Amino acid sequence: MLDHHLHVWPHEPGTPTPGFDLLERYCEAATQRGIEQIAITEHSHRFSRIVDEVFPHWDRPHDGDLADATAHILDVEGGGDLDAYVAALRDAQDRGLPLLIGLEVDFLPGTTEAMAAVTSDYPFDILLGSVHWLDAWLFDDYGTPAFAHQWEARDVDEVYANYVDSIIELAESGTVDVLAHLDVIKVAGHLPNRPNEYADRLVEALPPTGLTIEFSSAGLRKPANDTYPHVGLLRRLVDAGMAVTTSSDGHVIDHIGYSFDVLAGHLGTAGVSSLTSFDRRRPVPRPV
Repeated sequence: MLDHHLHVWPHEPGTPTPGFDLLERYCEAATQRGIEQIAITEHSHRFSRIVDEVFPHWDRPHDGDLADATAHILDVEGGGDLDAYVAALRDAQDRGLPLLIGLEVDFLPGTTEAMAAVTSDYPFDILLGSVHWLDAWLFDDYGTPAFAHQWEARDVDEVYANYVDSIIELAESGTVDVLAHLDVIKVAGHLPNRPNEYADRLVEALPPTGLTIEFSSAGLRKPANDTYPHVGLLRRLVDAGMAVTTSSDGHVIDHIGYSFDVLAGHLGTAGVSSLTSFDRRRPVPRPV
């Protein structure tokens, strides 16, 4: 198994460059849990260069409660040095640790070209594409009142439609390798009235992009209490020819390989015999 979505920074202040000892502990924990390879994939919004060069292109509201809450998140969680981060991961890789140099690229309308220009400067192995924001709404931060209130103020089916629009735009941009936690929009437990409509759109639009999808156990730790994507959607995407990788989306060592026995069972019933790894953004199949 592979765990291709891991963070060394929790969602709290502080973005210290990861040291070799910490990365070695991550790899040792993974090996103990039967995981052959990990990827460190910090959120793009946590790096100063990306905030300075990419975020000015972000088409979003800059006034109101949501804008203020978003600005607070960026201020609290920012400050990372992208050069130092990539250098630390590359050094660990050169010293034999089984890890990939990665980044979780948040889709933000208007920023894809600027983001691609930045990421092209670095020897990334894997770029995860994710949607966390709809305009200035960080929808999966259900612990912040300004964000949580939006679930009561908005039509859930419209939210899902907007989310799927963003996923498809991200996939068709050609700027990432993997679509992370594909239906994370369900994270807080709010489900649409027409779930098949949104699944149908994804199954029609995503396979032609040639991207890999992430099968993640992270939702099993959330109110949604489900994998990302839902097993039924995973099977449809696999049947349509999409490649798969696996992840825990862990932010602490204890999350590495979380509930991978559950993922393995579903991969078997979906007929998945190989997972996709990456080498400088080139896909590399590996047996499950």
